[in-house]
Amino acid sequence: MSVDAPLGRFAPVRAAWARIDTVLKRQVVFGVLYAVSLALVPLAGVPVASGWFIVAGALVELLVLAAAAFAPWHRWPPAAQDVLPIVSALAIVLLERGTSFTAIYFTSLVLLPVVSLAWNGGWRGIVLATITASAVVAAPRLWHGHVVDQQSSIVRAVLIPLISLALASFVAAAAQGQRSRNARLQELTGQLRTSRDLMAGLVDAATEQAIVATDVQGRIEVFNQGAERLTGWAAGEAVGHSILELRLPTELDVAAAEAGLRPMPDEDPASVRLQGLLGAAMDGGVQVRDWTLLRRGESAGTVRVTVTRRLPQPSVRHTGYLFVSTDITEQLEAERAKDQFLGYVSHELRTPISSLLGYLELLGLDDGNLTDEQRDYLAVVERNARRLLRLVEDLLLTAQVDAGRFTVAPEPTDLRTITAGALRTAAPQARAAGVDLVDGTEAEVPLDGDATRLGQMVDNLVSNALKFTPRGGTVTVRAAPGTAEDGGPAAVLTVQDTGVGIPGDEVRRLTDRFFRASTATERRIPGVGLGLSISKAIIDAHGGTLTIASVVGEGTTFTVRLPGSAWGEGETAG
Repeated sequence: MSVDAPLGRFAPVRAAWARIDTVLKRQVVFGVLYAVSLALVPLAGVPVASGWFIVAGALVELLVLAAAAFAPWHRWPPAAQDVLPIVSALAIVLLERGTSFTAIYFTSLVLLPVVSLAWNGGWRGIVLATITASAVVAAPRLWHGHVVDQQSSIVRAVLIPLISLALASFVAAAAQGQRSRNARLQELTGQLRTSRDLMAGLVDAATEQAIVATDVQGRIEVFNQGAERLTGWAAGEAVGHSILELRLPTELDVAAAEAGLRPMPDEDPASVRLQGLLGAAMDGGVQVRDWTLLRRGESAGTVRVTVTRRLPQPSVRHTGYLFVSTDITEQLEAERAKDQFLGYVSHELRTPISSLLGYLELLGLDDGNLTDEQRDYLAVVERNARRLLRLVEDLLLTAQVDAGRFTVAPEPTDLRTITAGALRTAAPQARAAGVDLVDGTEAEVPLDGDATRLGQMVDNLVSNALKFTPRGGTVTVRAAPGTAEDGGPAAVLTVQDTGVGIPGDEVRRLTDRFFRASTATERRIPGVGLGLSISKAIIDAHGGTLTIASVVGEGTTFTVRLPGSAWGEGETAG
């Protein structure tokens, strides 16, 4: 038998007591003690002067209990309840009168009506409690005009009212504090209930996201409508099952292996798979990963799952995990189709454009037979063909970045050489735009990088600066050795212009694909918004960083920080 078994026997009594109205509870306690006092009269040999007064006191107390049980107190103001303890005090006086006021210890019963009045009435209760106690003490003198024990009467007349006043004050203060706490608790309970209902409504209304909550062992406890729609399983069928049943076991094994998790000989593989699914969420972090979802009666789909811990409850570390999943099957298919389209179109365009440029070069070899007007026409055709070729190459590079196939081939190189080549390429554009192109590089800047890709990055930054700089402005390109955050060598490139500038809220979006600043569209500056996104991809592939600072009307500064190299120092020293 458990230790709680004896206490469990009283469960019906506790339940019945909890159902009793508060008004009746206060009177039941007094009624029980009053009945004990009545029983002590014959048992203790208390002299009885008049049994009728004792019976009358008992009837009065029964009347009080009946009124407490059946009167509609909820319809009346709280002050109406003060009648009950005052009438109970009358029952005390009748009991004392029936024993000729010889059993003076019955007077102590008045402390219970005192507590009841003080608890219910605040300052009003304190005053009524003190008056009631004083009246009970003064009853012998008021009834007979004299007292049996003068000394005891004086002591009672002084101490009991004072004790009643002190007790009533303490009880009233405690009651006020309790009422304040109850009010606050009710308010918090109401807020919690509202929040819970709102959250439950939001979870049920979220049909585009599958929201699943599990316990710490991964057993499903909450399964919203979005999860039903996404998986094909009803909530009643899913609750109680393991979250692992919605994922491919082979994927879970791969994830566990990537995290370095291996099941022990006597360990359940499901435990290791769950750890692979939870990932960083086990330590209180956020785990985001794409998984294959097993749909009911259909082929598997791909979902992006965010896993976090559920909100902890008091006295426990956490109660489980929350899985929010979004179906990205169509999104991935659209991205693959887009990449295939870009790759196909770019390839199909690059071939004829290259052929066109080849024939233009052949025509250029025979320019002696061309008129000046014809040579101008050919120059326009060649310029636009090369512009189209650059656009196609940018699209191809963008598709490679999206597909994760973009790579660089680092080798010892000099950033000064790369910037010098970019400046030579941009010189005609600068002259045509009337912009002063300044080379601020003073010494070699060694680094390990892909010279072709880095040259493309510098070309894009310089070309972008020239387009945004009005006639008479300046574009300064500077490469210099620097220090990386880890203290190692770095190669720092800055491209600074005195152009139109870019609004602050648009700076962070400059490297987004196809994004164009408002200053570019307002001034009809040509471009498709790929150059800076490609430059950012090249910088990221080299493990570098790009920062942009701009002030509208004053200009923009691009700062590229790449991991440097000490090969130049070694060669110089050698």
